[in-house]
Amino acid sequence: MADGNGTKLAGKASYQPDSYIFNMNDSAASSHALDMGDSGKTYLLDGGAAARTITLPKVKAGLKFKFIATDVTTASTIATNEGTALIKGGILLATAWETLAGTTITATTDNVVGDWIELVSDGTYWYISGQSGHANGFTVA
Repeated sequence: MADGNGTKLAGKASYQPDSYIFNMNDSAASSHALDMGDSGKTYLLDGGAAARTITLPKVKAGLKFKFIATDVTTASTIATNEGTALIKGGILLATAWETLAGTTITATTDNVVGDWIELVSDGTYWYISGQSGHANGFTVA
């Protein structure tokens, strides 16, 4: 489990809401590698002074991550571990549905605070859902 600073913590057994929400706001930590133990958690993307690069674990059925933009000063990227186009699905960007497919999601500086995405794996792909208040809030390459 990552604490938002890139530091791994021992697993938590409780289901207290604050134990499953992590604020990625440490200006010194710009890279975060998530693992299977991080599944089911919500990550607050606080761009602040440092751009975030988050790497998902390898696809495995049942893994699930949610990311919410809380500061859009800098962009954050979320990449697949395998480096192949495993992200599939779509999100609502402003007023239009956008189909997304690729290896890396970028939460751009066009994001609106509160924009979110969720990634769920079936063991083969990462399926994306979410919404942004701006037409360029999230991109996938």
